[in-house]
Amino acid sequence: MKNARRLATTLLAIVTLLGLGSAAANAAPAAPGRAEALAVLGQRATTAAQLQRQIDLQLTLAPGGVQTAVNEVSYGGGRFVVTYALPGAGAALAAADCPSGWFCFYDHTNYGYPRGRLSDCGWQDLGAYGWNDRTESIDNSTGNTIDYSNHQDYGNPANGHRYDYHLFYNYGHSSASSVGYPNQADHVNRLC
Repeated sequence: MKNARRLATTLLAIVTLLGLGSAAANAAPAAPGRAEALAVLGQRATTAAQLQRQIDLQLTLAPGGVQTAVNEVSYGGGRFVVTYALPGAGAALAAADCPSGWFCFYDHTNYGYPRGRLSDCGWQDLGAYGWNDRTESIDNSTGNTIDYSNHQDYGNPANGHRYDYHLFYNYGHSSASSVGYPNQADHVNRLC
C-alpha cells in the first residue's frame, strides 16, 4: 500500500513537471471576441502595459501588421497605420491631427484615439486592418475627396460588393469631429 501511494505521488509529480496535468488548469485564456477586443482597444491606456495589450489585441484582431513604435502598428509596409494614445494623453484631442498627405479616421468623436490612417488612392477594405465599423470622426489632409461606404451582402458572400452603399464624403483638407453614420464605414475610396 505504501509503495502504491509512493508510485502514485511520483507519477503525479512527473505529470505535473511535464505539463500534462488537467487541460482546464493549463489552458490559456480564451482569446477575446471582436466586441470585447474593440472595447479594450477603444479605451485610453493609463499604463505602458495596457498600451502594449492594445497593440497585441490589434495584431490579433488584424494579423499581418508590425509594431513600428510603442503606440503604432503598421500594415503593408506603412500603407495603413493604427496609432493608439500614449498613456496620460487625453482620449479626445479636440483637434484633428492627421499628417499631411494622409486621411485619418478616429475610433471616437472629437478625434479620439485610436486613429487609423491611409494615403493610397482607390478603394480599400478597412476590415483588412480590423477597422471596419470603427469610424466616428474624420480628418483629410489630402487634396482629394474620400468616399466612405458600408458593406452589405445580405448574408450571401456571392453578392460581393454589389449592395455596398455610400455613407458620407470627406472632402480635401477638411475634417469632421463626428460623422453622420458612426461605426458603419467598412470601405474607403480616395478619389485621386
